[in-house]
Amino acid sequence: AIEEIKRMKRYLPVLDTMITAAPLLGILGTVIGIIHSFDMLGKAGIQDPHAVTSGIAQALLTTAAGLLIAIFTLFPYNYFMSKVEKAAIRIEEYATSLEIVHRGNQE
Repeated sequence: AIEEIKRMKRYLPVLDTMITAAPLLGILGTVIGIIHSFDMLGKAGIQDPHAVTSGIAQALLTTAAGLLIAIFTLFPYNYFMSKVEKAAIRIEEYATSLEIVHRGNQE
């Protein structure tokens, strides 16, 4: 039973890592993009605010992408975790009933 549960969970850490890492990578991309935009602002001054605002808008795309990846990965992760938990409960129920039958036969 333990081996079967392990087999069922074998790819879930990949989904869990994606859920955690994707928003963090998105935020990292946003921070780098904003740093770049402020650097452009420092060099060009306020004469060209469009370049800075478009740079910030572009930087925010990485956060949006990271969040989308995390959100759309969360659904299958929860689905498969639910399946594993239900299977573990069924296995435990069968093992308990088997133990009761086995004990009854020994008496």
